[in-house]
Amino acid sequence: MALNILWLCSWYPNDTNPYDGDFIQRHAEAVSQNHSIDVLYVHKHIGPEPTQAYTKMIRNEKLTEHIYTNHVKRDHWFYHLLGLLNFFLIHLRFIRLHGRPALIHVQIPIKAGIVALFYKWVYKVPYLVTEHYGIYNASSDDHFKSRHFFFRYATRLVFKYANVLTTVSDSLGKDINHWVVQKPYTVIPNVVDTHLFTFAEPLPKKSFRFIHISNMIPLKNVGGIIEATERLWQERQDFSMKFVGRIEEEFYQLAQSKQLLNKVVFFDGEIPYKQVASAMKESDALIIFSDTESQSCVVLESLCCGRPAIVTNVGGVKELIHAANGYKVNVRDTDDLVCKMRDLINNYPTFDLSAISQQATALYSYDSVAQQFDAVYNQHIPSRR
Repeated sequence: MALNILWLCSWYPNDTNPYDGDFIQRHAEAVSQNHSIDVLYVHKHIGPEPTQAYTKMIRNEKLTEHIYTNHVKRDHWFYHLLGLLNFFLIHLRFIRLHGRPALIHVQIPIKAGIVALFYKWVYKVPYLVTEHYGIYNASSDDHFKSRHFFFRYATRLVFKYANVLTTVSDSLGKDINHWVVQKPYTVIPNVVDTHLFTFAEPLPKKSFRFIHISNMIPLKNVGGIIEATERLWQERQDFSMKFVGRIEEEFYQLAQSKQLLNKVVFFDGEIPYKQVASAMKESDALIIFSDTESQSCVVLESLCCGRPAIVTNVGGVKELIHAANGYKVNVRDTDDLVCKMRDLINNYPTFDLSAISQQATALYSYDSVAQQFDAVYNQHIPSRR
């Protein structure tokens, strides 16, 4: 039986940041194969009011996105407090206008989860929480325990009273149980558009091509990848290293100072999702050298393309890689990364690229993830029994 589901998101693509939370958008697209979904996302804007305060996007016949801009005129505690009040009023008005949903699905508990908690307590609407956030990992610079009291208290309440909790990795579920609250959880991974990220035989070329795709924030340890590239380049010149994502001047200058820029190290900047798939297929392998990862969408995408990956042995990303589809390296261990890059180049013919793609596609496609969410709805949501 199809449900009318309201998705409340604490992060989602919008006009200002079109790539923010795109992994949540793909979750919604997958689930909308079986259910009618209204996505509600309230985006905070500090400064003069933009001309567009509300955007409605009908993404398909069962998925409609409602993006509101919450105007905060000044970066001051009083105006932030008014913004918080307006945040809740927007949600209450929306639900009053569109009617009470059969189920609320919360993506990331704060702040949207507080609205879901209110509707469960007052109107008995069940809610489900899906968590992606990596702040529960002990190595995170922005760890859950460092957040202010209200954030920690509200997060515990949202998790505690959720009808069900799903996480994108087993590691993340265990971290939540350790740092936040004891709560059973179901692992449902991020989803890949397998119409775009499909298997393709590597193109004939003179050198091996590594690729790294991320937002280039500090925990991605891009500098460490450049350092490892320099060291491997000193012993062999049969490979290249491409970076896709926001170009940080720090890393650009680092590659230039090492005389690697546009010789072995290349920066492509941010590119649309479809072009990411093309860039992935033009490469031979992915490198993720992060300090922590709750999972990793780009690793899933790489595997669906039949491209092995080198990842750090941390968090949810370590659950994705085994001997048949890549290598794991120690965190911040540049020596280990150099060794694994060398091994991957030398041993690449031993990897069954087609099998890597087939196995990943079976796990992370829209159909697979939609079925996993539907099983959770059937098992845990009272309205479906």
